[in-house]
Amino acid sequence: MFNLFKKKEKSKRELPSGTIRKRYYFEGTVQNIGFRFEIQKRAKPLGITGFAQNNDDGTVTAELQGSEKDIDKVITDLQNIDRIQIDFISEKDLPVDYYEKDFYILY
Repeated sequence: MFNLFKKKEKSKRELPSGTIRKRYYFEGTVQNIGFRFEIQKRAKPLGITGFAQNNDDGTVTAELQGSEKDIDKVITDLQNIDRIQIDFISEKDLPVDYYEKDFYILY
């Protein structure tokens, strides 16, 4: 009859050569000012996938997947927004996610 609860199969995407994934932790004035939305606003037009989320300690975690050049542009642009004060950024290389298709905000 209806397959409303049928599990959709995830398909593995072919990623462009040079695709990388990094996890960033941002410290400073990065919550309650639209920081996660600024990340998304800059990432999506460049085809970067991943997510951004607030942490209980006042920091923000973001995972960005795309070309190193595009990811660097997002990070640089974020540091040039007047209302945002980033005091410290740490980054970690991660394995790419072949199934991720978009950039989203976690709540």
